[in-house]
Amino acid sequence: MTIPPIFVKAARNIWNCEWKILMNGLAPSDSNGNYKRPLNLQKPIQIPTKKDLTNRSSNQMPGLIVAKSCPWAHRAWLIYEIKGLQKSINLHIAQVDKAGGRWILDPPIKGCKTLQELYRECGNHQSKRATVPMLFDPGNEPESKSRLINNESAELVEILNNWPVYGQEIDLNPIKSKQQINNWQNLIQESINNGVYKCGFARNQKAYEKASSDMFSALKTIEENLQSNGPWLCGEDLTIADIRLFPTIIRWETIYCPLFKCSNKPITSFPNIIKWRKKIFNMYNIKNTCDVDSWRQDYFGTLFPLNPSSIIPNGEDITTIINH
Repeated sequence: MTIPPIFVKAARNIWNCEWKILMNGLAPSDSNGNYKRPLNLQKPIQIPTKKDLTNRSSNQMPGLIVAKSCPWAHRAWLIYEIKGLQKSINLHIAQVDKAGGRWILDPPIKGCKTLQELYRECGNHQSKRATVPMLFDPGNEPESKSRLINNESAELVEILNNWPVYGQEIDLNPIKSKQQINNWQNLIQESINNGVYKCGFARNQKAYEKASSDMFSALKTIEENLQSNGPWLCGEDLTIADIRLFPTIIRWETIYCPLFKCSNKPITSFPNIIKWRKKIFNMYNIKNTCDVDSWRQDYFGTLFPLNPSSIIPNGEDITTIINH
């Protein structure tokens, strides 16, 4: 039976209205339909000293909460692995509660079963922004009140790079490269890390076209730099500039191209970026931080406005993708 055009038009209008309501909660935009990432308003506290940490037992060490699917948390996780901070920071991996749209802590941390509860335990009552990554200090006494150290990923990678004890003697933020790192941060953060979300959460064609253009222009700049000044973004040394970029590039084929419409060019059209990505993937314990099944489950299964059917696509494993 042919569906009358008026019914098709009405259904599209209703769905568009409901889609905008969902998007307002998931991904706020400006008046022109451009995605705007909400700012984290948490204030950092003092980092524990070397003397303090060396006098603590293992269960009193600060905790780093990450999530397998979150690229912002992935940055902090990478530094944790590269610097070898297992003895002075306890790693916790939060799970996605798809029905409730929140992060679950299993096993619980200090009696907290959700990330929102842990934020409140740390004295933060603005539970709407219970985000990963999160670095918190449980205190050095059983009755101590937990305190939030930091939950802003760009700052966290610098904090973890300078962590006072039990780390590898690897400086990923050297003074000689400060200006270069800052320049890359400005480009990568807005045009690529946020850029994929600007594409996926654009409210109209114009906003999408601008985000896509800016993103692929930035990728071209990175490709040319790696070709002439590589093997890393700042030359001979791996830095936090590379770490800030990697979580987005590693998710490209599985998430950002098919779901977020980052499809102007295949990422394989940037051979130097592909070579750079493979090199990082095979360093330290980094491949074990890349769980492509979790990415597909969490992105396709959770982002209802982008994938209303919640169908999880099949795809290659991450090692096959990297070595393709």
